[in-house]
Amino acid sequence: MLTCSSLTFNFQVVLLFSLTILLCLASTLSAFFVCEVSERASGNSRQPASIEFSAENGATAIGPSVTATAAIMDGINAEFPPFIYSELINTTHGASAAASTVNLFVPIATTAPSNRFASISHPLQPRGIPDSVISQSTIPTNNFYTNLFVGDQDQPANLYPYMVWWNRGPGGDYGLAISHTTTRQRVFGPFPSANPVQYYYNPTGIRSISFSAAEFDADMTMSLTSPSAFSVNVKMSPSTSKYGSSRSLSIPLVQGTGFISGTYYNLQPQFNSLVGFKSLSAGTSPRSGVKKFIVNLWDDTSWAIYATVPHGQTFSLSLSNMFTIKASARVNNVLVQIAKVVKESALDAHAGMYATSAAVYGIAIGSQGTYTIYYATSGSNNAGRLLLYALPHHVTSFSRSMFSRSLGFKMDSQSKGSMSAYSTSQLIMTETLPTNIKFAPWTSIPGKSARYTNDAIGLISKAAVSEVLQDFNRQTDSDSMYFSGKALDKFAMICYVSHSILKNIAITNLCLNKLKYSFSRFVNNSQRYPLKYDRTYKGIVSSIALTTGSPTSDFGNTYYNDHHFHYGYHIHAAAVIGYIDNALGGTWVANNKDYVNALVRDVANSFPADPYFPFSRSFSWFHGHSWAKGLFESVDGKDEESSSEDYHHAYAIKLWGQVVGDASMEARGAMMLAIMKRAMNAYMLMNNTNTIQPSNFIRNKVTGILYENKADHTTYFGTNIEYIQGIHMLPVTPVSSYIRSPTFVKEEWTSLLSSIAPTLTDGWKGVLYANLALYDPTSSYKFFTSSSFRNSYLDGGASLTWYLAYAAGVGGTTS
Repeated sequence: MLTCSSLTFNFQVVLLFSLTILLCLASTLSAFFVCEVSERASGNSRQPASIEFSAENGATAIGPSVTATAAIMDGINAEFPPFIYSELINTTHGASAAASTVNLFVPIATTAPSNRFASISHPLQPRGIPDSVISQSTIPTNNFYTNLFVGDQDQPANLYPYMVWWNRGPGGDYGLAISHTTTRQRVFGPFPSANPVQYYYNPTGIRSISFSAAEFDADMTMSLTSPSAFSVNVKMSPSTSKYGSSRSLSIPLVQGTGFISGTYYNLQPQFNSLVGFKSLSAGTSPRSGVKKFIVNLWDDTSWAIYATVPHGQTFSLSLSNMFTIKASARVNNVLVQIAKVVKESALDAHAGMYATSAAVYGIAIGSQGTYTIYYATSGSNNAGRLLLYALPHHVTSFSRSMFSRSLGFKMDSQSKGSMSAYSTSQLIMTETLPTNIKFAPWTSIPGKSARYTNDAIGLISKAAVSEVLQDFNRQTDSDSMYFSGKALDKFAMICYVSHSILKNIAITNLCLNKLKYSFSRFVNNSQRYPLKYDRTYKGIVSSIALTTGSPTSDFGNTYYNDHHFHYGYHIHAAAVIGYIDNALGGTWVANNKDYVNALVRDVANSFPADPYFPFSRSFSWFHGHSWAKGLFESVDGKDEESSSEDYHHAYAIKLWGQVVGDASMEARGAMMLAIMKRAMNAYMLMNNTNTIQPSNFIRNKVTGILYENKADHTTYFGTNIEYIQGIHMLPVTPVSSYIRSPTFVKEEWTSLLSSIAPTLTDGWKGVLYANLALYDPTSSYKFFTSSSFRNSYLDGGASLTWYLAYAAGVGGTTS
């Protein structure tokens, strides 16, 4: 009796024989392939005038056109305020008049996640967040303020440029501590005189000044409300048993703000300093109702305290001792704003108004895009606008309307250079979008294009025939969403090459059917550790830690670590499957769209009002890249190790949007990539001319692990140089050359890798030589076609088929 396994074996034997015959014919067909692919592989190819789903499959994107300053969306409450819309349109320069305007933030979906994901309450409940907030809000897990609701709640939140934390008694101080460090205070190590040093960090715990109250003591509480992507509201209250429930200090923490602002309700304000107060003096009031005080500390820094006092109340401050300043009496509804003094006149002009929250809006018109971070405000001041600090990647992409808003001074950030001061209530940035990078090999090397010679087609075909017969199920059926995703994506790229470059229907069909079957395990949620829907933080998590009891299982997926890395591979694999299946007239996309969209909503949700997922869990529209750390306490804040797997997830989202016909998703993915290119090359990928990171650090070429408060040239899994550099390379895809310039790759190769790569014998060797194709595709291609090549040089997410196709596709063949 024949079993399923024997039938499968016999089928594969027959197919292998057929493929061998086809392989012999491959070289005669090569000329047919060259013209089509070479046109798409060049980095200098003409960009289309509008965002298209794909020139490769003939579909054209028709984005939601803007016909008025009101809604861009259909029936969903995501309209641009008229002044926001006007700014976006006026600053999106160079766009084709004929191109449709696409709202970057149309909802992916608004329905509840499928019941295929069993619902759970997360094992780590947030501390200090009321149950009503948990049930009615979506709580960001990879955001700047996670430290305030995990662990002991006393580790820093990095607002940039300030750092704040809940001080719970050290030095007799209870309240919200504020610190700002400069580059002169950085600690370099482990050998400070080395060049490059391995790491640098900013000292923490320097409590320059803190919001406190005479009523605060060890029984005080801190709670968080209104959690969002850019802000959270902190409420500090004294013991209710001693003082009742009507007394509190409310402090909105908003990224990039020039003041830390708090409103006192029925409390006696107090301000403490671990550094120590040298002097306190009353300044000239900048406007009616606003009191001003200047505090000089023993570290020779000066801080300003402004109080907006309602009519009928008095407010005065005096030094109680070297470490304490007290108000003379209890006050109610008094706004206090604290800022480090850099330019006192600018503080005077902006005191009285503060940011309560922020949101991002954006549009794309063809290959041009604009996004703005808009700050909601309360109060009033002389300037009529906020004092905001912008990061370097903001400044270099500012629209022309931002130029006149510069205040001409800066403050150091923790790990991203100097931040520039602006008088504005919105940051408006423009980018050129990589609309021409799709599935085909692509390079930014001038003059390079695809050249698939007969020999190249033969070698790629040989590799594909061999690799398509691997056991897809065994390699993809892992206990890890990360490694399963890498394997799915590996096979997806083999399918792509078979379909679009080799144009071999037999290999394509075998590959696609096997891949669909393996992918269906995840669609059906029948993998070893099924995914769950977490109703606490509103996300989709692996169930592995629920079984093992270890929060770090599968790299911490259950606790929201690395979701964009893990799910990015799955989303990209789905995009490739859908692209091929659409071309073959299939219905796979329609049948699997809801599942893949659920993964996209988890990592990169586009709609702040979605009740089922937080907005943009991973990617920070403020920092310009994602943060990988989830629900883990960290003295140095959030971090990210792999820049390349970060931009891979954005690339995956762009391609999935193309495949499903979601113009907003496709444009949003393209915008994320454009921002990442700018931000990563400022902060993570350091060429020789980098002026943002310390001069004694840039020779490392990559930051290794970039934290909010630190950079450390290492990895979480080892200190080998191939690990540290390679984790910023994989996977090598068409978008790699967009982010990693030929100049940067050459510098990194010649200074750090050229002597190391030949000595390696594992999968990192293949990663390094695939990355070499980003500046020297000929040498890369020669390596993968060498008689000394071994399959052991391929890691679990890579195939010889793709590496050959990519190196040849970006000009690696010489004849």
